[in-house]
Order: sequence, then structure tokens, then C-alpha cells
Amino acid sequence: MPVKRPRLASPKLAPAIARRRQLERDVEHITQEMYRRNRELAETNQTLSLLQTIDGLALDSAESLSTVCDKIASAIADAAGFPLVGILTTATGSMSDLELHGLNLKDNKLWYKLLGHRRVLDVEIEPAWWPKDTQTKLISLADLDAEQTAQLLGCHAETVRRLHKQLGIQSLYVVQLTARARLAGFMLAGFYGFPDQVPQQDITLLDRLSEPVGVALDNRLLFEENRRVLAQLRRSNAKLQALDETKDEFITMASHQLRTPLTAIKGYISMVLEGDAGALNPSQQKLLEQSFVSSQRMVFLISDLLNLSRLNTGKFVIEPTPVQLADVVTAEVEQLKETARSRDVKLLYDKPAGLPKLMLDETKIHQVVMNFMDNAIYYTPAGGRIVISLTETPTAVEYRVQDNGIGVPKHEQHKLFSKFYRAGNARRARPDGTGLGLFMAKKVIAAQGGAIIFDSQEGKGSTFGFRFSKAGHAVPAGQPATPAEPLA
Repeated sequence: MPVKRPRLASPKLAPAIARRRQLERDVEHITQEMYRRNRELAETNQTLSLLQTIDGLALDSAESLSTVCDKIASAIADAAGFPLVGILTTATGSMSDLELHGLNLKDNKLWYKLLGHRRVLDVEIEPAWWPKDTQTKLISLADLDAEQTAQLLGCHAETVRRLHKQLGIQSLYVVQLTARARLAGFMLAGFYGFPDQVPQQDITLLDRLSEPVGVALDNRLLFEENRRVLAQLRRSNAKLQALDETKDEFITMASHQLRTPLTAIKGYISMVLEGDAGALNPSQQKLLEQSFVSSQRMVFLISDLLNLSRLNTGKFVIEPTPVQLADVVTAEVEQLKETARSRDVKLLYDKPAGLPKLMLDETKIHQVVMNFMDNAIYYTPAGGRIVISLTETPTAVEYRVQDNGIGVPKHEQHKLFSKFYRAGNARRARPDGTGLGLFMAKKVIAAQGGAIIFDSQEGKGSTFGFRFSKAGHAVPAGQPATPAEPLA
């Protein structure tokens, strides 16, 4: 019986069949490519969604680091379907102090909360934890026994057994979290399958999330550190303010209590020096002159301290009255001539005539005028001279005290009017100075709308003074002359 042969396609149909088969292959390729692209798009969307969630958690200033860690771990576990996610971070920037915030520290070991399908497992891990082989990221909990795995992880064997048995975890993937080119912590993800069964897309996702999570935790750590520092500074500032208020109260009370007896002492010494209690021999005269100078210095210091206290408490008030500066300067020259004579320094002053009166706080201007003279006397060597001038220009009245004393070093001049600051050569020449005189002088002059005059050369002398505008300080028409507060 003849064998029946299959019919062959007509040669005319072969090209059509080939095109059809090619079309089928093309459709299959396009379909696979679409599936791949859709999968990549889904993975990208998943990553973007997680990144938005992580950014939102990191930027929410109301959340603590502990809450941020828990929420980030929960978000990753829920979005990716991981059975377990844990985040280990540090509050100090040192991996020897690893903590997951919100958990208790016991026996110098750390307890980490690992989230898995809404279950919580507390795991005890040694500080400074990281697998001994830093290249090992995917760890099998089944290939090694509990003791070996615990040694690798730096934790207790019981921890490994609980991970393996209670949650059914077969593998752990460990990711370093980095920020600003440094280690910020670690993220652990657990899987039910063995290492060779863990999907590559899950590994890729965790690798992609390592830096964003690290940056989020680093930002939160920086925020909390700044908040701690700010709280500490506020507490310290509150204590300092309380101490400062106590100091101001003490200075004000002590200054007021000292002012009256010092004024009496100074007045009685002056009367004895003028011969009201009888003639003095040269030795008595010298001792009393020194006592008078010291008592006067105490009065000046008390005035500076009172003004500083008033400045700090907001009670520093300028009370302008019509003032004749020529009389003020003359009175202070008379007060300081004994001091200048005792230090063998010439005090030269020619009282000008016809100067206009200006609206100034007379008590405070007395103090400034005296301060500039007093400094010149003490920083001018024996045999030196001090020229005091009070001049009128077309627009202003100017007061200058020019000496040929030690001067002020150029590199220290910009600090000279700061509170408690004294140039190095001034501290050597006068160790008992306070650094308050020039500070208060500048405050008084500036508060009244004047300008400081200052020029100095080290070793050649200095010029200190002030300038007040005649127009800006003119006495209003019909202004009565108000007597100033008597000087202490």
C-alpha cells in the first residue's frame, strides 16, 4: 500500500506564512517588553511613592526619631510586602552608640523593634552591630545554625531562633544607610524564602531606598540634636538671666548703700585738706591727698556700676536740661587737679567764653567729661601733660582731652569701647581698671545724639572727646534752667 505523504504548502503561500510567524514573534516580543516596562513602571512608582512618604515623615517636625523610624519601616513593609523590616540608627553620629529610639536600653545592649505584617518582635543586639564580613548583605538563617548566625550578626542565638521560628524568616537582607558620605544606620528586611529565592526587584528596591532613608534619618537626627541644643541653651540662658538679674539687684543696692558714706568721706577729707580742721604737716597732707583720690575713684566706679545696671534693666534714661559745658569741664578740672598733681601730670585748660548752652543730661555728661580726664591722668607717665579743650565750630561744640601717654595699640582700637575690654598696655599700667568707663561714655554720648572723638598712637598719646550738634541740641526758647542732680 503506498504511503500517504502530507500535502506541502503551495510555494505561493510560504512568504505569507513566514510573515505571520514573524508577526507572532514580534507580538510576543512586544508583549514581553510591555510587561517588562509595566513592571519597571510599577517598581518606579512604588519607589517614588515610598520616597514621598519618607520625605514627608522626615520633614514632619512634630514626629520624634522613634516614630519616624517606626513609620518608615511600616511604610516599606506594607508597600513591598516584606514580612519584616527594621531600622537601626544612631543618635550621636557614632556607630558605637546604635539605637532605635523609643525602645529600652538594658544591660548595655539595645532592643530593636522589627515590624513584620503588623507584628512586633523585640530583638536584642549588641552595640556597634554589623556583620563581620561587610560584603555579606543577604544572610541565610537556615544555612548556619543559631550560634553561628548569632556570631555573624553580633546578637544572641535566641534572637536568631525567634526570627526563624516565630516569623518564619529564612533570609535577612542588610542595607547600609548613608548620608553626607557617612554611615547613618542600617535597614534590615526579612524574607520567607532562602537567599536564592529572594526576588531581585526587592533587593533593587532596598538598595534604592538606602540613601533616601539615610538622609531622612540624618535630617531627623540633626533636627533633634538642634532641638536638644536649643533647649539646653534656653535653660542655660534662663539661668544666666536670673543670675544677671540678681547681680544687677546686688550692684544697684550696694552702689546706693556705698554712695552716701563715700560722699561724706570725700567731703570730710576735702575739708581737712583745705585746713578747716587745722594745719597739716607734709606727711599728713600726702596721706590725705591719696585718700581723697582713692575715695573719688570709688565714687566714679559706683557711678559707672549704677549706670551699667540701669542700662541692663532698661532704666537708663536721658533727662536733658540746658547745660553750659564750659562750667561742667571747669568743675571736673577742679575735682581732678589734686589727682593730676599727685601723679606729677600737668592739667592744662583755658575756659572758653560765650559758648551756647546745649540740651544735655548734665549728670551723665559730668561723668563722661571726668572719665576722659581721669583716663588721661592715669595713662600718662609722670612729667607728662594733658591739654583739655572745649571749642565751638560753625555747627557743633567739641570737647577734647589730649595726652602724651601710652596710647592704644592699633590692633586693639576697634574693641576699646566694648564693655569690660581694656587694651593690653592699659592693663599693665593700671591693673585695677574695670573697662566700664569708655563703654558707658560711648553709651551716654550716643544716647544723646552725639559723636565720639578718638585718635591714638601707641607710645605717643591719645585724644578722647565728643561732639554735639548746636542745631540738634539747641535750648528751646523760654526753656527754664533746671538745676542738675548734685554729683556724689
